[in-house]
Amino acid sequence: MSGADTGVDAGAGVWAEYNALVQKARERMLARPEAVHQRVRDQAEYALVAMQAGCHHFHALHRPDYPAFYRQTVWSPYEASWGGPSSDMVYAWTFLDGRRTYRIHGRRGTTRFSDLQLFNGYFEREDMRGLGNLDFDSLATGPDGSFSFIASARRPAGWDGDWLPLDPAEPVICAQLRDTWWDWAGDRGIDIHIACLDPADDAMVLPTAETHARLLRSGHLLERTVARAIGYANMNRKLAGGRDNAFGLVHGSGSTDHGASGRAGYGGMVWDIAPGEALLITLDEPQARYWSFQLVDWWWMTLDFSYHQSGLNGFQAERDPDGRIAMVLSLDDPGIANWLDPIGTPTGLVQMRWYDGAVAAAPDVEKIPLADVAARLPHARRISPAQRRADISTRARASLARWGY
Repeated sequence: MSGADTGVDAGAGVWAEYNALVQKARERMLARPEAVHQRVRDQAEYALVAMQAGCHHFHALHRPDYPAFYRQTVWSPYEASWGGPSSDMVYAWTFLDGRRTYRIHGRRGTTRFSDLQLFNGYFEREDMRGLGNLDFDSLATGPDGSFSFIASARRPAGWDGDWLPLDPAEPVICAQLRDTWWDWAGDRGIDIHIACLDPADDAMVLPTAETHARLLRSGHLLERTVARAIGYANMNRKLAGGRDNAFGLVHGSGSTDHGASGRAGYGGMVWDIAPGEALLITLDEPQARYWSFQLVDWWWMTLDFSYHQSGLNGFQAERDPDGRIAMVLSLDDPGIANWLDPIGTPTGLVQMRWYDGAVAAAPDVEKIPLADVAARLPHARRISPAQRRADISTRARASLARWGY
C-alpha cells in the first residue's frame, strides 16, 4: 500500500536526512579554528542559510522545460554571494535538458566579455565535468548586437545559424552565464532570453519522489560547498608555501571540470591581520583582458562589494607612477584610494582572477603598521572619510543597477 493509504509520511526520512546534512555542515564550519573569531562565526551562520537558498535553486527548483536566465536567486550581490563569485561578473543561470531543443536570443552588451559555461550538474556530483563553453564573441550578431542560436543534441534540420551542442545523456545541464563588467557605471549588460521549443506535456507539477531526490541533491551540494570552501583555503596556503599573507597562483589549464573557466588564471591568499596592521599588496599589472582582486570570507562568501570596497578590478584600481599596482588590506581605512575593505573580518581569503592573458609573478605582500601606509605609498591618492562615503555611494548605485535594483 502507498504511504497515503497507510497514513505514513514517506517523506519524513528524506527531510530528516536533509536536515542531518545541514547540521553536519554547520558543525564542521564551527569546528574550524578560525571560528574562534566571533566575526567568522557570524559569517558562518549566515553563510549556511545563504548556501541552502542557492543549493535549492541549483538542485531543487530548476525547470528545464520552462527555463529562464535568472540572476537574483543565486549569487545576488550581497544577499547570497556564496561560491566566491567575482564582484564584476553578473552571473545568470539556466538549466537545460540535453534531450530538448532551446532557442537562446538577445542583444550583446558592452561588457568586457560574456560567456556561457555548461556542466553536468553543479558540485554535488563527484563526476562533475564541463560540457562546453560558448564565448558570445564567436556568435553572429546584427548591427544592434542581436544574436540568436539553438542549443540541442543535434543541429535542427534546416538551421544554418549558430548552434550549441548538448549532451542527450544529461537531463539536467547547468548553464552559467558570466557577463563581465569592467566599468560598472559605463558598461551595458547583456540582454538574454531562452525558450524550450519542445517541452514535456506535463512538466510543471513534480512527482514527490523527484522533489525528494532534488532535495537530497541540494543537501549534498551544501555539504560539498562547505568542504570546498575549507579545502580552497587550505589549497591557497599550500600554494603559498604553507603561509598566510602570501599569494599562490594557479595558471589556467583549459579544464572546466571543477567550475573554473578554462580562460582564467587564479591567485589566492589567506589573510590574517589585527587592528593597527595592514597588508601592502603590490604587483605588476597583469597583461590580460580582465583582472581583479576580491575578498571572500572563510565560507566562500564574497564580501559585500556594493556598499564596501571589498574588491578592485583593472578599471577601478589606480596605478603608481611606475605603472605598478599597490593596494592595502586593513581593518581600518588607510586613507588611500586602493583600499581592500575586509569589513571588520580579521581572517579570510583574497581571490585574484585574470582572463585571456597572463601574470608575470605572484603579488608581493608585506605586513606593515597601518600608521606607515602613507609614508610607504607617497604617490597614492589620499581619500578623506567624507570622500570615501561619497565614493561608496557612487559605487553602490553603479553596482546594484547591474542587477536592475
